Amino acid sequence: MSDSFTSYVDELAASAREAGVAEERYRKEAAARAAELRDERAFAYRRLHLVRTIGAAVAQAENAEQAVAAGRAAMLREVGWAASTDWQKEVAASFAPVSQAIWTSVSASDHDGTAKDVAGAIQAFEEWYRARRQSPFLALMERETVELPLVEV
Repeated sequence: MSDSFTSYVDELAASAREAGVAEERYRKEAAARAAELRDERAFAYRRLHLVRTIGAAVAQAENAEQAVAAGRAAMLREVGWAASTDWQKEVAASFAPVSQAIWTSVSASDHDGTAKDVAGAIQAFEEWYRARRQSPFLALMERETVELPLVEV
């Protein structure tokens, strides 16, 4: 074989390896991005569910104190806690502004920006939790899906 042909084959081999590396890098980036989007979607739905649950819990409260207590109890149920540890009690206490903001929004007769107050309270709470635990609060609401075998009857 001529040197020019061998050189050309070597170039093709190098090009093929580079294409393989590029493809693998892309697959990893795409998988990472898909995981980010999956988490964003899951957290958005968990946040929606939490706000609806707290809204329903505080709707019947006659005052802010009752609303905070009802919101606290609902949040604890959602994450499966009983406020039995100091950390759980601290989280429950730090959640009070969220319950208060939701109660104010639910009981408001006009649209005076209370939804923004709810969004701000939730964001502040989630940031506080992440700073303390280095993990997102909404991860506590993850439910493991148990796959059951299909059984014919």
